[in-house]
Amino acid sequence: MLLDAWAAQTCAVKTWYAHAPAVPDQPATDESLREAFNGGASFSDLVLDEVVRVGPGDLVDLRPLAGAGVAEWAEASRAALGSGAPLIIGALLPVDVSGHRSGRPHLLVRGEDATPDRPGYHPVLVTRRRVCEPNRAGRPTARVSGFGDPAYASALDLEDRTLKLGRDGPLIQLGHYWRMLQAAGHAAGSAPEAGLIGTDAYPLGTDPQTGEPGVCWVPLDQPLVRTFSRSSETGWRLRTVLERQDHEHAFRVKVAENARAGGEAIVQPVRNRECDHCVWWQHCRPLLGADDISVRIDRTPLDVREIGVLRSLGIRTVTELAAAELAEVLPRYLPEVRHREGAESRIRNAHRRAGLMVAGVDLEKITSGPIEVPTAPVEIDLDIETSAEDHVYLWGFLVHDRRTEGPPRFVEFSAWRELDADGEVELAARAMRWLRDLEAEVGQVRVFHYSPYEVNRLQLLAERSDDPELQWALGNSAEWCDLFTIVRDHYFGTRGLGLKVVASLGAGFRWRDEDPGGLNSQSWYAEACLGATEEARAAARQRVLDYNEDDVRATWHLRQWLRTHTG
Repeated sequence: MLLDAWAAQTCAVKTWYAHAPAVPDQPATDESLREAFNGGASFSDLVLDEVVRVGPGDLVDLRPLAGAGVAEWAEASRAALGSGAPLIIGALLPVDVSGHRSGRPHLLVRGEDATPDRPGYHPVLVTRRRVCEPNRAGRPTARVSGFGDPAYASALDLEDRTLKLGRDGPLIQLGHYWRMLQAAGHAAGSAPEAGLIGTDAYPLGTDPQTGEPGVCWVPLDQPLVRTFSRSSETGWRLRTVLERQDHEHAFRVKVAENARAGGEAIVQPVRNRECDHCVWWQHCRPLLGADDISVRIDRTPLDVREIGVLRSLGIRTVTELAAAELAEVLPRYLPEVRHREGAESRIRNAHRRAGLMVAGVDLEKITSGPIEVPTAPVEIDLDIETSAEDHVYLWGFLVHDRRTEGPPRFVEFSAWRELDADGEVELAARAMRWLRDLEAEVGQVRVFHYSPYEVNRLQLLAERSDDPELQWALGNSAEWCDLFTIVRDHYFGTRGLGLKVVASLGAGFRWRDEDPGGLNSQSWYAEACLGATEEARAAARQRVLDYNEDDVRATWHLRQWLRTHTG
């Protein structure tokens, strides 16, 4: 019985279903699941292609063997490991039978040898997320090596960057691969270090303004992962990646062995984000029921442990949670969820949501009287769209000149090609130049957006470039208005306070697209750039533009509603 690197970081119920004889074989893969994973797969292939282009000439790329037989792929992987190649891409690691592990890391980087006849390696994983963040709190500096020489020994200490914590999944995967390398005798002889390649751009070259991708190294034997601990005074404890991996993996081995033996299920389903694309959801849905807390409360949802503690107290449904007296529940509940920061406010919000749901209320105004929303002679709504590769390819504006009777007009700046970092900056500068010229022409303007996302992206772009338009816009952004903060101060929503929820439930706005969403727009953008025909590309471009225009029109309608709603 073998478990792959995903098992320890994903729902243990999946492991049960996969190994229980009484459960039918895994259903056909959901196309939405396939599509969701394809984005990550295409990103990793692009990254690994770049590693091949600039990396050592004697690296070994085994990706072409992924479509061959497993035996051929495994044999080629063993040969590559034994050869001591500086880099190995797409290796199928030797199966660890006693440890119940199988796996295939994206990349293996040569390190110190454990023994003279066994080349040692560090595992590296590609993830389509940023893996570092600014180091503003004196945390350990990030160690990063470039693709030209990705060895751990060649890494640079970037004092202004630090590893971004809180996303444990990739770390747990790396721990899995390290244990497999140890079992095969090919783990690097130095301290257990593994690498993450994300969407980050690092100042590794001669020009600090020009970023490039790199491998951020993760110490697997350092306490980085926060977990529940009943024996700790704080209720939580920092554990090493390897400790967390070993614990989670051992539990799933127990689950699988119990399932194979025909025992009673030792795990129960809890609705979470994995379920959206899980092939086993059809088995879990009837077990949970429509009123289960994890099913109905999907905004700021309680985590698996929080749900488990409530269930142990006899509270499984939204109806039961709404009827519960929190004063009686909290003394028994809070000691068991101290791992979670803000646990009391989280359960109070869930209790409040449950009460509103039972009462049939979607959006509750929590203040009285009118709401103050800043005004200006010319008001501009802003929304941006980003690609799957995390580049801003569209800046959409809705310009409303309140001095005239004319309707608001939509203005957009877009790039219908696969953007690189320089192209992203160039497009942003063009959009900000237009905004600057407009302000010079009409006088006072105010930009409105929903959430800090637009300002944060502008800041990142301005940090990467000394373009005067971006620097001007960054300075002016302090005067922009985030409508989300106004909504958050005055409303509580059972389904959250996202733009689509508030604009539709409050302002009554409707998007033209049947399935509007940022992730969906990424696939439309890919079609707009790479569609098979000009007709397909043109249709996808228009769909993206319509969606973006509806987003800025939604903030316009929301603003008018906020100014008049006193309910």
